[in-house]
Amino acid sequence: MSIRLQLLIVALTTLVLPWAGCQYARELETALRDSQEQSLLASAGTIANALSAQPQRVFPDPEESVKFSPEQGDLYVYPLRNQPLLDGYQEDWDIAASPTELPSTTRYAARAQAGSTERYLYLYVEVDDRHFDPEPANPNPEHDRFDRLDITFRTPDGALKTYFFGTAAPGLIAAQTLVKAQQPPLPDPTAPAAASPPAAASAPAAASPQTGASPGVAAPPEPDRVVEEPRIQAYWLQTSAGYRVEARIPLSFLRTRLWIQAHDGRGSGTAGASAAQEPDGGRLYFTTAGLGDLLGTFVRDGTRATVVDANELKLGTAGNLSANLAGQSEDAAEVWYRRFMTVDTSKFPFYSPSADRLTGNSVQAALAGNAHAEWVRAARGREPLLTAAAPIMVNGRTRGAVFLEQAGDQLLALRDRAVTRLFDLTLLATAAAVALMFGLATWISLRIGRLRTAADSAVGKDGRIRLEMPESASADEIGALSRGFERLLGRLNEHAQYLRTLGGKLSHELRTPLTIVRSSLDNLESEGLGDDQRRYVTRAREGASRLQSILSALGAAARVEESIKQAERVPVDLRDLLSSAVAGYRDGFPQVQFALDLPPMSCPIRGAPDLIVQLLDKLIENAVDFCPPGGTITVRLGLVEGCYVLEVLNDGPPIPEALLGRLFESLFEQREGRDDKPHFGLGLYIVRLVAEFHGGTAVAANRPDGSGAVFSVTLALI
Repeated sequence: MSIRLQLLIVALTTLVLPWAGCQYARELETALRDSQEQSLLASAGTIANALSAQPQRVFPDPEESVKFSPEQGDLYVYPLRNQPLLDGYQEDWDIAASPTELPSTTRYAARAQAGSTERYLYLYVEVDDRHFDPEPANPNPEHDRFDRLDITFRTPDGALKTYFFGTAAPGLIAAQTLVKAQQPPLPDPTAPAAASPPAAASAPAAASPQTGASPGVAAPPEPDRVVEEPRIQAYWLQTSAGYRVEARIPLSFLRTRLWIQAHDGRGSGTAGASAAQEPDGGRLYFTTAGLGDLLGTFVRDGTRATVVDANELKLGTAGNLSANLAGQSEDAAEVWYRRFMTVDTSKFPFYSPSADRLTGNSVQAALAGNAHAEWVRAARGREPLLTAAAPIMVNGRTRGAVFLEQAGDQLLALRDRAVTRLFDLTLLATAAAVALMFGLATWISLRIGRLRTAADSAVGKDGRIRLEMPESASADEIGALSRGFERLLGRLNEHAQYLRTLGGKLSHELRTPLTIVRSSLDNLESEGLGDDQRRYVTRAREGASRLQSILSALGAAARVEESIKQAERVPVDLRDLLSSAVAGYRDGFPQVQFALDLPPMSCPIRGAPDLIVQLLDKLIENAVDFCPPGGTITVRLGLVEGCYVLEVLNDGPPIPEALLGRLFESLFEQREGRDDKPHFGLGLYIVRLVAEFHGGTAVAANRPDGSGAVFSVTLALI
């Protein structure tokens, strides 16, 4: 793993700071939730105590508490924001609740819903009756059978009034009521006659204009008649399942009791509660007028307060759940950060209030006389809700409860802003640390890369050692490493210099002992030796001659290096130089054939002619050693990309691939056989030195057909 990657991983460990901040935020959220619960619970208790002191402003009848029973025809009256249009449709009521099923002892089904404004009570009734029986021309509800809807209510003076809705055709209709005929009282014959004025006594008796009866005779009974009440209106709408009736009744007509009965014209049954069920049913449960305004004085923005009675029915509501703390809106960063701190709400109870009542643990506990607060999952939205409820006590009895709701992000918005700032700072610090570490790692990698490149090229192909290393002036560990490389290369250079001068030193030091040996052999031969002795002396002289050749070769290598350094460049025609040299090679090596391939024009170059000839000698000697008898050695000269290319091609075995890159090293020798001449691996090394002196290179390769080798030397024109 690279240093840059290691430092980058180390830098990424700073991401533990946001993680720690997130854990801290979770702990902070827990504390804030507990604090918010206690605060909301205290607010609920305060409001409940205030309402308990004035129960007449909360409950329609503070002394009466009756169980709500929809099965007996009780209806909750929803407060309507706007006055609905009588059209048989309920959509403009803006109530998220379904109509209540009316009680029925047969299969005849009907549903009803009630709402109120400041002046009117609205009724919406759905009746399942696929066959429409229209109202006759002169209806009499007591004996005529037709589809109708009876409404009975108790008036403010305590009397019961019954109206019915019937129609011959759907549309806007008025309520009707049956007026019973009254029997006039019969005259009492024993009663004394009343005195009459004189004028009346002299007038003849007149018959009743209605009955034509004589005075003292009972009038016949008037017939029952149906009278319309235009102030009670309704709209009759036919549907595929039956019909709907949307009715409007002035609130001044009734009190808190109302019964609804739907009659089938075919006599198949009725649905609804009748006045005969009193006092067990038919109650209207209204919200308390002005209670919402009263609650509004207690609650703040972001909190919703609801008062319920003992039946969990809503009496009044105030406030809202949406709040903008400090006038600031939630930005995208807070929403994004909140995803990492989402509270597990799976254990929270599900809270789904209806339009008419409140349910849940808090409400039930409050109606049982105990204040209670809990977090719940709302039906809509992902944020949890905090609910708290406190009982409203009247004369030692629990008459209702105050229920408060607060969005879970009210106080937690402060946490979100704090966490946002914390996350921003930690992420900025992490980004800066990562960028700094990455830059530092890149800089260190570049420095180490330069040092590695310098170390790879410290020892050149010619065996020379470059002592200077980059970064040696730096005071850090990389600088110390660079200086360590320089010291190592310095010692290697001293050793290489010693090896390069070893041949010359050996040649100088061994020359005198060798001369003594040769002179001693000469003296020994002059003493007159036997045949056996002369044979041993001959062998010793051959060894001395061979040792002399070795010392001469070692001295020649040292002299060549010195001569190359001191050589002078002069203009020379390379074409003529090669022609003359190859002519001499033909005479010197008759066992092989020579081919010369030169350009037709002259090839001027500025160089050292002696060194070029010496280079060619070494190449020819090497080619002759490996060329079979009768083989051909080709000397070719060409011009390629501003340089002369001198090639020597010889027949013979190919060079092993592993040795091609080492043939021009100093003291490298690789021959399969042995001959009488000593070889020290200096010939091709001298070729490379001469080529480099002339600004060129020397390379070796095999022929494509494998029939021999090719040695190529490039020489610069300058």
